[in-house]
Amino acid sequence: MKKMKRVISSFLVVSLLMTGCVKTEKSYSMAEDVEDFVENVDLEFAFDLTEDLATNEDLFSNKMGFRTSGSDAEHKTADYLVKKMQELGLEDVEKMPFTVDKWQFNSASFKMQGVEEFQPVSYAAIGTDAEGITAEVVNVGKGTVSDYEGKDVQGKIVLASVDQWNENWINSVMEEAKVHGAAAILTYAHGGYSQVSDDAINMQDSCANLSIPSLSISKNQAMEIIDAAKPGIKATLIVDNEMVDDGGTSYNVVGKIKGKFSDQQMILSAHYDTYFTGFQDDCAAIGLIFTIAKAMKDSSYQPENDILFVCHAAEEWGTIGSEFDWAVGSWNQINKVTPNWADKTIAVFNFELPAYDDNAEMAQIRSVPEFSDFVKFYVEESGFALEGTNPESKNVGTYDDNISYRFAGIPTFVNLHNYGNGWYLDNYHTAWDNSSTFNEDVMDYNIKTYGSLAILLDQMPAVPFDFERTYSDLKDSISQDVAKASGVDVDDLNNALEEFKTAAASLTEEINEINSAYQEAYAKNNQEDMDQLRIKGKKLNKKTKKVFKMIQNEFIWVIGSADVYPKHGVAQDNILIIEDVIKALENNDITEALDLAWNINGGIEWTAYEFSKEVVETQLHNYTEETNPNNLFWGTGKVSPMLNTYEATMSLLNKEDGDDITTELSIYSRELTLEKENYKKLINEQITALQEIVDIINMD
Repeated sequence: MKKMKRVISSFLVVSLLMTGCVKTEKSYSMAEDVEDFVENVDLEFAFDLTEDLATNEDLFSNKMGFRTSGSDAEHKTADYLVKKMQELGLEDVEKMPFTVDKWQFNSASFKMQGVEEFQPVSYAAIGTDAEGITAEVVNVGKGTVSDYEGKDVQGKIVLASVDQWNENWINSVMEEAKVHGAAAILTYAHGGYSQVSDDAINMQDSCANLSIPSLSISKNQAMEIIDAAKPGIKATLIVDNEMVDDGGTSYNVVGKIKGKFSDQQMILSAHYDTYFTGFQDDCAAIGLIFTIAKAMKDSSYQPENDILFVCHAAEEWGTIGSEFDWAVGSWNQINKVTPNWADKTIAVFNFELPAYDDNAEMAQIRSVPEFSDFVKFYVEESGFALEGTNPESKNVGTYDDNISYRFAGIPTFVNLHNYGNGWYLDNYHTAWDNSSTFNEDVMDYNIKTYGSLAILLDQMPAVPFDFERTYSDLKDSISQDVAKASGVDVDDLNNALEEFKTAAASLTEEINEINSAYQEAYAKNNQEDMDQLRIKGKKLNKKTKKVFKMIQNEFIWVIGSADVYPKHGVAQDNILIIEDVIKALENNDITEALDLAWNINGGIEWTAYEFSKEVVETQLHNYTEETNPNNLFWGTGKVSPMLNTYEATMSLLNKEDGDDITTELSIYSRELTLEKENYKKLINEQITALQEIVDIINMD
C-alpha cells in the first residue's frame, strides 16, 4: 500500500468517514454476504495486480508499452491472466479465441538534422520497410483540404496538428494526407487529448483504412521538427508495424465462480489490451474484477447464479476500415464465440478507468434505463450503498464493451467516470496513464459498490427490470408534430404506447411481488417457499429478457458511432434540420443553411466542410452495412439509412448569398419527402413492436 499515491476525492472522503464500510439492513437475505464480501476486499492485491499488468515488460510489444489486437503481447497476457484466475481458484478457466485484424507495433524511429532522434507512436496503419522513408517534412497545419493549398507534399512526410475532442478525428487527417500523395503523416495534439504535458503523445483508434504510415508525436517533438524543417533537409522515418487483415487471433479469458445453478449467469468484465501501458485503461479494471472475485472467494460467497469474470481482448481496436473498430472482442464473444450467453446472462458489469479521481461531486452508476429504478433502490433502500452515491443512474453508451452485450439483449452496468474532465483529457491514452494516478479510495469505492450490487442482483429471483422507464423514454423521444406531418396515425401510436405502459406496470408489479415474497420467506426461514419463488422468478426472467432484447432490437440505434439513440431519432432530427435548411435557403441565407446542414445524418457529414470528397466518401463507405458488410460489429443493424444530401451541401459550400440555389433546394426537398416516408415506416414498425411486446407480457 505504501506504493500508492493517495489523491482523495471530496465525495469519497465524506462517504468513507461517515460509513467506514457498507452498512446493511439485516432483513435482506444477502446482507451477511455483502458484509462478508466488503470485509474481504483486498486493496493491496488490486494495486499489485494492476501495477504488474502495467509494468511487466514481458507483456508489451515495445519499450513504450502497447498490447494490441492479435499481438504477441496480447497472447502472453492472456496466458498470464489464465494463471492468475487459476491461482484465485476460479473454475472452468479458458482462453476463447476469435479472429481479428492483427496489429503489432514493434518499434519506430524518426531522424532529422537538428532534431534529437525519437520514437513516434504508430496508429493502426501500415509500416515501412527496413530502410524506412527518407523525405522532406512539410507542415500542413491542421491537415484539412485548405491546409494543402499551394503545398507540394507528393512523396513527403507531412506534419499535422489535431484536436480529436473538439474538431476532427484522426481518420480524416490521415485520409487527406493520402489524397495529396504524402508518403507518411505525423500528428500531434494542439488541443483536446493529452493536455497533461507538451511531451505527451496521444493514441486513439483510427477508424481508418490502411493507407500510409501514420504516427503520433508530442507537441514538443513537433515544434522541434517545424524549427528544423528547411528546403532540402530530409528526415528518415522507420516504422515496424505488423498489420494483418483478418489474419490475427485474440483471446478473451474467462473464469467463473459457480453458482448453485448454472441456467443463469452474470458477467463482470474489463479489457486487457492497452495503448502505452494503460494503468487505468484498463489494467486497473482487470485488477478490480479480480479483486471482486478474490473477495467473493475469500468470503466463501456461494452465488445463486454462475458469476463469470471475462477479460476482453481487442477492445481498443480490432478491425481495419470501420467506423466501429472498437469493442471487437466483446462483440465476437457474444455473437460468435458464445452466443448462448445472450439468453442466460441476466446482467453484465463492465469496467473502465476505475481508479482515478474525476472530481465528481457525487459518484454515479451507469446502467441501461430499465435498471434505473433498481439502482435507486440499491442507493436509497438496500442499505448496501456507500454514502455519496447518486440515486439517479446514467444511461450506458457506446464507448466500452458493454455495448456489444446490450445490443445482444443483455442489460448492462458500467462504472461512471467523467468523459471530458481534466484527467480524461490530460492523461487518457498517454504514457501519463500510470500508477501515479492511482486513487485507492476510488478503487475501493468501485470494488465495494459494484461487488455489492452484483450480490444484490444475484440474490433477487426476478431480474428487476422497469419497462415503464422504456415507455417514458420512448414517448418523450417522439415528436407528435413530426409524426403527424409524416403521415403517422398518432392515435394508433398513442394507443400502442399506453397499452405498453399498462402491460409494463403489470410486469413491474409481478417482479416486485416475487422479490418481496422471497424476502418474506427468507425472514421466516421458509426454504421451500424460497425455492419455489426462485423457480417462478426464472420463468419470469425468460419473459423479461425477451422483452428487453426486443427493445434493443426495435427501439435503439446509434447516432454516428458516439452514442445510443432512439431508432427513429436520426430520421426525426433530419426532418427538423432539413426543414430549417430549406427555410434558410428560401430566405437566401446560405450561411445559415450551412450552419444547419452538417447535422444531417447524425453529423457524419461534418467532414465535408473541411476535407476532400474522397475522404468523405471513404468515411461514408466505412459507416454503413451496405458498403462495408460484415465489418460494423456492434454497429451492425444500428445505423440509420443515409440521406443523399451530400452533393447539395458540397455545392452550397462553393456558393454565396444571391447565387442560384434551385438545384440544392430541389435535393433537400426530395430528401425531406423521402425521410418523412422513412420516419413513418420506422414509427409504424415500432407500433407493431409495442403490440408484440404487450402480447409477450400478457402471455401466461
